Amino acid sequence: MQPPHHYATTISDPFLFRGGDHGCLLIHGFTGGPEEMRGLGEHLAARGLTIFSPRLPGHGGTPEGLASVRWGDWLSAAEGAFAFLAERCARVSLAGFSLGGALAILLAARRPVHRLALLATPVRLQGDWRVNLLAVMRHTTPWFYPLERADFKDPAVRAQVARYAPDADLDDVAVQARVRREARISLHAVDELRLSLAAARAALPLVRAPTLIMHGRHDDIAPLDGPAAIAGQIGSRRRDLVWWDNTGHQLLVHGPHRPAIYERVSAFLTS
Repeated sequence: MQPPHHYATTISDPFLFRGGDHGCLLIHGFTGGPEEMRGLGEHLAARGLTIFSPRLPGHGGTPEGLASVRWGDWLSAAEGAFAFLAERCARVSLAGFSLGGALAILLAARRPVHRLALLATPVRLQGDWRVNLLAVMRHTTPWFYPLERADFKDPAVRAQVARYAPDADLDDVAVQARVRREARISLHAVDELRLSLAAARAALPLVRAPTLIMHGRHDDIAPLDGPAAIAGQIGSRRRDLVWWDNTGHQLLVHGPHRPAIYERVSAFLTS
């Protein structure tokens, strides 16, 4: 793996900020990319840490890119990024967002991790009885349409669409209809996400690194029972659980407490 020397060439590229001998691996979420970790990365780099945020396999391209990827591919990429930092830094911490948090748990269960920060990390998928049928549905129903019932007045929804279509006029009813129809995620990939969360849940007792668990009280993606489940099952002696009011799933990108969230992560990693 050959990360860039400093800033990425595009917003979705991996990025590396060279600093001191404390490295921190930032792992992004499902269907996301390194850009959602950049603000936190810049904050931590300003405090002297060496920061690397890779792009997970299948992400940053077309919806079809995720349709053939297994969750083990995501974990292998995260392990390679960890090894890259471990060769250059005396200690390595992890900060994972959503799916990235699950991968960070799996890494911390098998690697010598200095500190572990889990941000909006689920231990199961949000949803009804159909979640239990994913193992079958992935072979019969290729696509899931996440914005089919989206509220395009929601800033988080608008920001999500802007990542892929920055020039889209989301106040235009015709454009809204097209986005609802064309925004899609491979059901194969959703099931791989489910499997990765199950693996992370099973690995929790093996984690020994001091752990920070942070979650928004308005998170409608990662279930709100997840933080307590992680805190109750993780093997770490130190496990700090922090809730943020008026904050949804994208706590690193949106919400009134974003600067405080960055600072809370920074204080924990360097304590």
